[in-house]
Amino acid sequence: MDGKKMTYADGQFDCIIDKACLDSMLCGENSAPNSKLVLDEIYRVLSANGVYICVSYGLPDMRLSYFNKYDWKTTIQKVTKPTVSVKTVIDADVKDKQEADNFHFIYILKKEGPEPAPKEPEE
Repeated sequence: MDGKKMTYADGQFDCIIDKACLDSMLCGENSAPNSKLVLDEIYRVLSANGVYICVSYGLPDMRLSYFNKYDWKTTIQKVTKPTVSVKTVIDADVKDKQEADNFHFIYILKKEGPEPAPKEPEE
């Protein structure tokens, strides 16, 4: 399915996990408008309290400008790339270039819609 025009209903998913899809969109033609269309669709198909998890090589300075256009609560985690020695990362005076070389970033973006209504007890 084309991520820029999904056929799912609004609010259908509680969680969407993206491992490099957005990164790929940002490397192609019309990257900014296409990325916006994909993020619009992700936001649309997430439930009111849904979570979008985006695993990316993109530094926060490069990705937050795309994510900040939406009403997300954003958390960022860094994980060392599997090809990098953890000792090297700990010993390094980590600058932006070293961050790009040594880490992947996990952006956890949560919609903060209304709390779901409590379920009625089953009889």
